[in-house]
Amino acid sequence: MSGIRLSLLISLSESYLLAAIALASSMLVARILTPEEIGIYSVSVAVLAVAQVLRDFGIGSFIVQAQQLTDDIIRTAFGLSLVVGTTLFALVFLAAPHAATFYDEPRLYGTLVISAINFLILPFCSISMSILKREMQFKRIALINVTAAICTGLVVVGAGMLDAGPKSMAIGAVANSIITAVGTWLARADHRFLAPGFSEWRSLVRFGGQAAAASTITSIALSANDLIVGKVLGFGPVALISRAQGLMNLFHRDLMNAIRNVAFPAFARAKRDGEAAQLEARYTYSVTSLSAFAWPFYGLLAVFPLEILRLLFGAQWDAAAPMIPIFAAAGAISATMNLTQPLMIAIGRIDLVTRAEFIVQPARIAAIAFAAIWFKSAFACAVAYLLIIACAVPVFYRAKEHALPTDFSMLLRGLLISAAVTAIALLPALAAVALMRTGTATALPLLPFLATIGLCAVAWLCAIHLLSHPISRDSGYVRIQSTIFGRVASRLKTSAVEENHQ
Repeated sequence: MSGIRLSLLISLSESYLLAAIALASSMLVARILTPEEIGIYSVSVAVLAVAQVLRDFGIGSFIVQAQQLTDDIIRTAFGLSLVVGTTLFALVFLAAPHAATFYDEPRLYGTLVISAINFLILPFCSISMSILKREMQFKRIALINVTAAICTGLVVVGAGMLDAGPKSMAIGAVANSIITAVGTWLARADHRFLAPGFSEWRSLVRFGGQAAAASTITSIALSANDLIVGKVLGFGPVALISRAQGLMNLFHRDLMNAIRNVAFPAFARAKRDGEAAQLEARYTYSVTSLSAFAWPFYGLLAVFPLEILRLLFGAQWDAAAPMIPIFAAAGAISATMNLTQPLMIAIGRIDLVTRAEFIVQPARIAAIAFAAIWFKSAFACAVAYLLIIACAVPVFYRAKEHALPTDFSMLLRGLLISAAVTAIALLPALAAVALMRTGTATALPLLPFLATIGLCAVAWLCAIHLLSHPISRDSGYVRIQSTIFGRVASRLKTSAVEENHQ
């Protein structure tokens, strides 16, 4: 387990760095580009979403979970990646002018064509990246991703300052792919180049077909916000929803990716090593620990939406504030089920993930479409997203039951402790709002806001300790806990002795 903890620490540190870099870049881009220009890029990403899912075709996951990784499997994975990537580039290139006409936005054409170049580059890095994940070489992966993120941010900001408009972020994405391709190749231990082949295509296509089906419907649903809202309500509301949901994604997507990146190969390794009997206990502990971090984060988003928006992106995004608590609630609910999918895939039941996705995702598309068309409101779309996330929890846990029965009593006990920790951690924030906020359209001054966040962090640490949350028994946390609380206790004891002497 020490190796898994180290991998998780590296992966989380990487995510924090990437989130900080992305935030810094977003803060600059939000001041260089207009909401409409950012909305155009968001729509282009949504148009490409299905193609982005298909280009992987589940090949990366197959490499990570394969019982034995042979040269024939690697050759076939590379060959299929090249075929899929080249095909998708051609399709997007042909479809770009029609998408621009459909949305009546000529700038969308150039953004789509530049973004499509990624399909030609990604086959040269996706295979190497998957091999590094299988070997749990997260230190090397972190170095590659952080380097690529820094260079990407510089490229996006530079292109924006040169008036590239919505193309700025597309150019940055291409730069990211090139840097990642070079980095993953250099990071591999063997540095061998295996020519593409197709001898193991049946195994990859059988696995990849199910993975692609599930990922495709998920991608369509996730992109429904931008595609439907962009057509019905315009590019401005797209940008507002994207900004509100983007704050949720700081944990839901960015930090959860770091956790899933370690959880998936760790679950797969446990299965290969014959430790399947311990998987449920590890899963329950992981979800309980995750909720102790996720729920206070989402709670702060819900309490301080305007303060966080203005701090990160400026006052021009104030209209997104009412949607942030809705997306925060959705993120908090998602934290209870986010690890079900990597667990089921790791133990070879990707079919269960596919079935669950085909229930949840069409419902998400229908709900968001109904909210946009009937209510003509971005806020209604956010509410629809929340309702579908709530309905998805029993669906995914029912699917998990067929792969690995859930110990619901143990899971519920852990989640209740996390809820109590969250309530205590948010007390300073609620008190600050009650004492200093004069209305929903006003924000706390910067210094009191930052001081309140610091008090919430202290309250969180105390709650973890006093309520004996499961993570307080983790060896890494125990060392931190003993250092912090040991010093406090020692200082209090010393003060008491000095006072008695006086």
